[in-house]
Amino acid sequence: MLSFLRGYPSPLERQDNETNRALHLARRFARSVSLHHSQRLSVIGHWTTLHRRHKTIPARNCASRRRQISRTRRQHAGQEQTLSSSIRALQADIASLERSAMLRDSATLLWRTNCSSVALDLTREYYLQFQHGYNSRDRDRCAVIDQYMTSVFSPDIVCRDFQGMQAFMDQWEKYTTFHQGLEIKLQAMRIVDSDDDPLCIVTVHANAEMTVTFTEDTVKTLYPALFDRSLHNPQDCGIVDKLVGSRGSIPVELVLNFDEQGRVFAFESRVDLVATLLNVLRNPSDAIHVHQSSSMTADGHWQLEQNSEELARRERMLPRQLLVHTRTY
Repeated sequence: MLSFLRGYPSPLERQDNETNRALHLARRFARSVSLHHSQRLSVIGHWTTLHRRHKTIPARNCASRRRQISRTRRQHAGQEQTLSSSIRALQADIASLERSAMLRDSATLLWRTNCSSVALDLTREYYLQFQHGYNSRDRDRCAVIDQYMTSVFSPDIVCRDFQGMQAFMDQWEKYTTFHQGLEIKLQAMRIVDSDDDPLCIVTVHANAEMTVTFTEDTVKTLYPALFDRSLHNPQDCGIVDKLVGSRGSIPVELVLNFDEQGRVFAFESRVDLVATLLNVLRNPSDAIHVHQSSSMTADGHWQLEQNSEELARRERMLPRQLLVHTRTY
Protein backbone atom coordinates (compact mmCIF):
# COMPACT_ATOMS: atom_id res chain seq x y z
CA MET A 1 0.00 0.00 0.00
CA LEU A 2 2.79 2.44 0.81
CA SER A 3 4.42 1.83 -2.56
CA PHE A 4 1.05 2.48 -4.18
CA LEU A 5 0.75 5.75 -2.32
CA ARG A 6 4.24 6.90 -3.23
CA GLY A 7 3.61 6.22 -6.88
CA TYR A 8 0.13 7.66 -6.97
CA PRO A 9 -0.93 9.52 -10.12
CA SER A 10 -1.79 13.20 -10.31
CA PRO A 11 -5.44 13.98 -9.53
CA LEU A 12 -6.06 16.10 -12.63
CA GLU A 13 -6.51 14.77 -16.15
CA ARG A 14 -4.89 17.84 -17.62
CA GLN A 15 -1.56 16.67 -16.24
CA ASP A 16 -1.88 13.61 -18.52
CA ASN A 17 -2.41 15.92 -21.47
CA GLU A 18 0.57 18.04 -20.43
CA THR A 19 2.76 14.95 -20.24
CA ASN A 20 1.59 13.82 -23.68
CA ARG A 21 2.33 17.25 -25.09
CA ALA A 22 5.76 17.20 -23.46
CA LEU A 23 6.51 13.84 -25.05
CA HIS A 24 5.31 15.06 -28.43
CA LEU A 25 7.39 18.25 -28.26
CA ALA A 26 10.45 16.36 -27.04
CA ARG A 27 10.22 13.94 -29.97
CA ARG A 28 9.78 16.80 -32.43
CA PHE A 29 12.75 18.64 -30.97
CA ALA A 30 14.87 15.50 -31.03
CA ARG A 31 13.97 14.94 -34.69
CA SER A 32 14.80 18.57 -35.45
CA VAL A 33 18.17 18.29 -33.76
CA SER A 34 18.88 15.04 -35.60
CA LEU A 35 17.94 16.65 -38.91
CA HIS A 36 20.06 19.69 -38.09
CA HIS A 37 22.90 17.37 -37.20
CA SER A 38 22.64 15.59 -40.54
CA GLN A 39 22.39 18.83 -42.44
CA ARG A 40 25.36 20.21 -40.54
CA LEU A 41 27.46 17.21 -41.48
CA SER A 42 26.37 17.53 -45.11
CA VAL A 43 27.29 21.20 -45.16
CA ILE A 44 30.63 20.50 -43.52
CA GLY A 45 31.42 17.84 -46.10
CA HIS A 46 30.24 20.05 -48.93
CA TRP A 47 32.35 23.05 -47.91
CA THR A 48 35.37 20.89 -47.19
CA THR A 49 35.13 19.51 -50.73
CA LEU A 50 34.79 22.98 -52.18
CA HIS A 51 37.71 24.28 -50.16
CA ARG A 52 39.87 21.42 -51.32
CA ARG A 53 38.70 21.78 -54.93
CA HIS A 54 39.09 25.52 -55.21
CA LYS A 55 41.82 25.94 -52.60
CA THR A 56 39.89 28.72 -50.85
CA ILE A 57 41.57 28.28 -47.46
CA PRO A 58 43.81 31.27 -47.09
CA ALA A 59 47.25 30.22 -46.01
CA ARG A 60 50.75 31.38 -46.76
CA ASN A 61 52.28 27.91 -46.75
CA CYS A 62 51.39 24.26 -46.44
CA ALA A 63 52.09 24.14 -42.69
CA SER A 64 49.71 27.03 -41.99
CA ARG A 65 47.05 25.46 -44.17
CA ARG A 66 47.37 22.13 -42.35
CA ARG A 67 47.04 23.88 -38.99
CA GLN A 68 43.96 25.77 -40.17
CA ILE A 69 42.37 22.61 -41.53
CA SER A 70 43.14 20.81 -38.28
CA ARG A 71 41.64 23.66 -36.25
CA THR A 72 38.52 23.68 -38.43
CA ARG A 73 38.13 19.93 -38.03
CA ARG A 74 38.45 20.22 -34.25
CA GLN A 75 35.75 22.89 -34.23
CA HIS A 76 33.50 20.72 -36.36
CA ALA A 77 34.19 17.72 -34.12
CA GLY A 78 33.31 19.77 -31.04
CA GLN A 79 30.07 20.88 -32.64
CA GLU A 80 29.23 17.30 -33.56
CA GLN A 81 29.96 16.16 -30.01
CA THR A 82 27.74 18.91 -28.57
CA LEU A 83 24.89 17.98 -30.91
CA SER A 84 25.30 14.29 -30.09
CA SER A 85 25.23 15.04 -26.35
CA SER A 86 22.07 17.10 -26.78
CA ILE A 87 20.39 14.29 -28.67
CA ARG A 88 21.37 11.72 -26.04
CA ALA A 89 20.06 13.99 -23.27
CA LEU A 90 16.78 14.47 -25.10
CA GLN A 91 16.45 10.74 -25.68
CA ALA A 92 17.05 10.10 -21.97
CA ASP A 93 14.42 12.68 -21.02
CA ILE A 94 11.93 11.11 -23.41
CA ALA A 95 12.58 7.66 -21.93
CA SER A 96 12.10 9.06 -18.42
CA LEU A 97 8.80 10.69 -19.39
CA GLU A 98 7.63 7.47 -20.99
CA ARG A 99 8.49 5.48 -17.85
CA SER A 100 6.60 8.02 -15.69
CA ALA A 101 3.60 7.79 -17.99
CA MET A 102 3.68 3.99 -17.78
CA LEU A 103 3.84 4.08 -13.97
CA ARG A 104 0.98 6.56 -13.80
CA ASP A 105 -1.11 4.51 -16.21
CA SER A 106 -0.41 1.36 -14.17
CA ALA A 107 -1.47 3.06 -10.93
CA THR A 108 -4.61 4.42 -12.59
CA LEU A 109 -5.42 0.97 -13.96
CA LEU A 110 -4.92 -0.55 -10.51
CA TRP A 111 -7.30 2.04 -9.04
CA ARG A 112 -10.00 1.55 -11.67
CA THR A 113 -9.81 -2.23 -11.44
CA ASN A 114 -9.87 -2.43 -7.63
CA CYS A 115 -11.35 0.94 -6.70
CA SER A 116 -13.67 -0.32 -3.96
CA SER A 117 -11.06 -2.33 -2.09
CA VAL A 118 -8.43 0.39 -2.55
CA ALA A 119 -10.84 3.05 -1.23
CA LEU A 120 -11.54 0.94 1.86
CA ASP A 121 -7.81 0.44 2.43
CA LEU A 122 -7.16 4.18 2.10
CA THR A 123 -9.97 4.96 4.53
CA ARG A 124 -8.58 2.48 7.04
CA GLU A 125 -5.15 4.07 6.62
CA TYR A 126 -6.69 7.50 7.23
CA TYR A 127 -7.78 6.49 10.73
CA LEU A 128 -4.43 4.88 11.44
CA GLN A 129 -2.62 8.07 10.44
CA PHE A 130 -4.83 10.26 12.64
CA GLN A 131 -5.07 7.77 15.49
CA HIS A 132 -3.64 10.35 17.89
CA GLY A 133 -4.64 13.47 16.00
CA TYR A 134 -2.37 16.02 14.37
CA ASN A 135 0.03 18.33 16.17
CA SER A 136 2.38 20.43 14.03
CA ARG A 137 4.94 20.45 16.85
CA ASP A 138 5.56 16.75 16.27
CA ARG A 139 7.38 17.25 12.99
CA ASP A 140 8.37 13.64 12.36
CA ARG A 141 4.85 12.37 12.81
CA CYS A 142 3.37 15.24 10.83
CA ALA A 143 5.72 14.56 7.92
CA VAL A 144 4.29 11.04 7.60
CA ILE A 145 0.70 12.30 7.83
CA ASP A 146 1.37 15.08 5.32
CA GLN A 147 2.80 12.57 2.86
CA TYR A 148 -0.31 10.43 3.19
CA MET A 149 -2.64 13.42 2.78
CA THR A 150 -0.77 14.68 -0.28
CA SER A 151 -1.01 11.23 -1.86
CA VAL A 152 -4.66 10.53 -1.12
CA PHE A 153 -6.51 13.84 -0.68
CA SER A 154 -7.03 16.56 -3.26
CA PRO A 155 -5.42 19.90 -2.30
CA ASP A 156 -8.84 21.46 -2.95
CA ILE A 157 -10.71 19.07 -0.64
CA VAL A 158 -14.14 20.54 0.01
CA CYS A 159 -16.97 20.18 2.51
CA ARG A 160 -19.92 22.36 3.48
CA ASP A 161 -17.97 24.41 6.00
CA PHE A 162 -14.64 25.03 4.24
CA GLN A 163 -12.35 24.17 1.34
CA GLY A 164 -8.65 23.39 1.08
CA MET A 165 -6.07 21.12 2.67
CA GLN A 166 -4.82 23.75 5.12
CA ALA A 167 -8.29 24.33 6.56
CA PHE A 168 -8.76 20.57 6.85
CA MET A 169 -5.52 20.13 8.79
CA ASP A 170 -6.30 23.16 10.97
CA GLN A 171 -9.49 21.45 12.12
CA TRP A 172 -7.54 18.35 13.12
CA GLU A 173 -4.95 20.43 14.96
CA LYS A 174 -7.65 22.23 16.95
CA TYR A 175 -9.18 18.93 18.01
CA THR A 176 -5.75 17.67 19.06
CA THR A 177 -4.42 20.72 20.90
CA PHE A 178 -7.64 21.89 22.58
CA HIS A 179 -8.20 18.44 24.09
CA GLN A 180 -5.87 16.01 25.82
CA GLY A 181 -5.14 12.42 24.90
CA LEU A 182 -7.07 12.34 21.63
CA GLU A 183 -7.61 8.88 20.21
CA ILE A 184 -9.79 7.93 17.28
CA LYS A 185 -10.64 4.38 16.27
CA LEU A 186 -12.45 3.10 13.21
CA GLN A 187 -15.45 0.96 14.10
CA ALA A 188 -17.11 0.15 10.78
CA MET A 189 -17.09 1.20 7.15
CA ARG A 190 -18.92 0.34 3.97
CA ILE A 191 -19.11 1.22 0.29
CA VAL A 192 -22.09 3.42 -0.60
CA ASP A 193 -23.74 3.16 -4.00
CA SER A 194 -22.72 6.25 -5.99
CA ASP A 195 -23.67 5.16 -9.51
CA ASP A 196 -26.14 8.02 -9.85
CA ASP A 197 -23.49 10.62 -9.00
CA PRO A 198 -21.18 11.49 -11.93
CA LEU A 199 -18.65 13.16 -9.62
CA CYS A 200 -17.89 10.04 -7.56
CA ILE A 201 -16.31 6.76 -8.51
CA VAL A 202 -16.43 5.38 -4.96
CA THR A 203 -18.04 6.66 -1.76
CA VAL A 204 -17.05 5.27 1.65
CA HIS A 205 -19.13 5.74 4.80
CA ALA A 206 -17.20 5.21 8.05
CA ASN A 207 -18.17 5.19 11.71
CA ALA A 208 -15.53 5.93 14.32
CA GLU A 209 -15.22 6.89 17.96
CA MET A 210 -13.05 9.76 19.14
CA THR A 211 -12.03 9.74 22.80
CA VAL A 212 -10.78 12.97 24.38
CA THR A 213 -10.17 14.53 27.77
CA PHE A 214 -11.85 17.92 28.23
CA THR A 215 -9.60 20.69 29.50
CA GLU A 216 -10.04 24.34 30.38
CA ASP A 217 -8.82 25.18 26.88
CA THR A 218 -11.59 22.96 25.52
CA VAL A 219 -14.22 24.97 27.35
CA LYS A 220 -12.66 28.31 26.39
CA THR A 221 -12.54 27.49 22.69
CA LEU A 222 -15.35 24.99 22.18
CA TYR A 223 -17.88 26.50 24.61
CA PRO A 224 -16.81 30.17 24.94
CA ALA A 225 -20.23 31.43 26.05
CA LEU A 226 -20.36 28.82 28.82
CA PHE A 227 -16.87 29.75 30.00
CA ASP A 228 -17.74 33.46 30.15
CA ARG A 229 -20.90 32.75 32.16
CA SER A 230 -19.03 30.45 34.53
CA LEU A 231 -16.92 33.39 35.70
CA HIS A 232 -19.92 34.89 37.51
CA ASN A 233 -22.61 32.18 37.48
CA PRO A 234 -22.27 29.40 40.11
CA GLN A 235 -24.40 26.93 38.13
CA ASP A 236 -22.33 27.30 34.97
CA CYS A 237 -19.17 27.21 37.08
CA GLY A 238 -20.28 23.84 38.46
CA ILE A 239 -20.88 22.51 34.96
CA VAL A 240 -17.42 23.63 33.87
CA ASP A 241 -15.83 22.00 36.91
CA LYS A 242 -17.60 18.75 36.09
CA LEU A 243 -16.61 18.94 32.44
CA VAL A 244 -12.90 19.77 32.89
CA GLY A 245 -10.85 16.62 33.42
CA SER A 246 -13.62 14.30 32.22
CA ARG A 247 -12.98 11.86 29.42
CA GLY A 248 -15.65 11.42 26.81
CA SER A 249 -16.21 9.44 23.63
CA ILE A 250 -17.56 11.29 20.60
CA PRO A 251 -19.30 9.29 17.84
CA VAL A 252 -18.05 10.46 14.44
CA GLU A 253 -19.49 9.73 11.01
CA LEU A 254 -17.39 10.39 7.93
CA VAL A 255 -18.17 10.11 4.22
CA LEU A 256 -15.23 10.20 1.79
CA ASN A 257 -15.86 10.75 -1.92
CA PHE A 258 -13.20 9.44 -4.33
CA ASP A 259 -12.81 10.70 -7.89
CA GLU A 260 -11.72 8.73 -10.95
CA GLN A 261 -8.06 9.33 -10.10
CA GLY A 262 -8.50 7.73 -6.68
CA ARG A 263 -8.30 10.92 -4.63
CA VAL A 264 -10.68 12.19 -1.98
CA PHE A 265 -12.08 15.39 -3.45
CA ALA A 266 -15.01 15.95 -1.06
CA PHE A 267 -16.18 14.73 2.33
CA GLU A 268 -18.90 15.22 4.89
CA SER A 269 -18.90 14.49 8.60
CA ARG A 270 -21.07 14.59 11.68
CA VAL A 271 -20.37 14.36 15.39
CA ASP A 272 -22.82 13.65 18.19
CA LEU A 273 -21.76 16.13 20.87
CA VAL A 274 -25.07 15.91 22.72
CA ALA A 275 -24.62 12.20 23.43
CA THR A 276 -21.06 12.83 24.61
CA LEU A 277 -22.08 15.65 26.94
CA LEU A 278 -24.94 13.57 28.30
CA ASN A 279 -22.56 10.73 29.16
CA VAL A 280 -20.14 13.14 30.86
CA LEU A 281 -22.57 15.41 32.72
CA ARG A 282 -25.29 12.81 33.46
CA ASN A 283 -27.91 15.52 33.21
CA PRO A 284 -29.98 16.10 30.02
CA SER A 285 -30.69 19.77 30.75
CA ASP A 286 -27.03 20.49 31.47
CA ALA A 287 -26.00 18.67 28.29
CA ILE A 288 -28.42 20.73 26.17
CA HIS A 289 -27.34 23.90 27.97
CA VAL A 290 -23.67 23.25 27.18
CA HIS A 291 -24.36 22.19 23.60
CA GLN A 292 -26.24 25.41 22.89
CA SER A 293 -23.11 27.38 23.74
CA SER A 294 -20.90 25.29 21.44
CA SER A 295 -18.90 27.01 18.71
CA MET A 296 -18.92 23.88 16.54
CA THR A 297 -21.05 23.19 13.50
CA ALA A 298 -23.28 20.15 13.14
CA ASP A 299 -20.58 18.67 10.92
CA GLY A 300 -18.17 18.76 13.85
CA HIS A 301 -16.02 21.67 12.68
CA TRP A 302 -14.93 24.76 14.51
CA GLN A 303 -17.10 27.52 13.12
CA LEU A 304 -15.50 29.80 10.56
CA GLU A 305 -16.72 33.07 9.13
CA GLN A 306 -19.21 32.11 6.46
CA ASN A 307 -19.87 34.03 3.26
CA SER A 308 -23.21 33.18 1.66
CA GLU A 309 -21.74 33.21 -1.84
CA GLU A 310 -18.83 30.97 -0.82
CA LEU A 311 -21.21 28.63 0.97
CA ALA A 312 -23.40 28.37 -2.14
CA ARG A 313 -20.34 27.79 -4.31
CA ARG A 314 -19.14 24.94 -2.09
CA GLU A 315 -22.60 23.39 -2.08
CA ARG A 316 -22.54 23.27 -5.88
CA MET A 317 -19.16 21.51 -5.81
CA LEU A 318 -20.32 18.75 -3.49
CA PRO A 319 -21.65 15.38 -4.63
CA ARG A 320 -24.86 13.89 -3.29
CA GLN A 321 -24.94 14.36 0.49
CA LEU A 322 -25.63 11.34 2.69
CA LEU A 323 -25.76 12.95 6.14
CA VAL A 324 -27.67 16.12 5.27
CA HIS A 325 -31.08 14.73 6.17
CA THR A 326 -29.98 13.58 9.62
CA ARG A 327 -28.01 16.60 10.73
CA THR A 328 -28.69 17.93 14.20
CA TYR A 329 -28.67 21.62 15.07
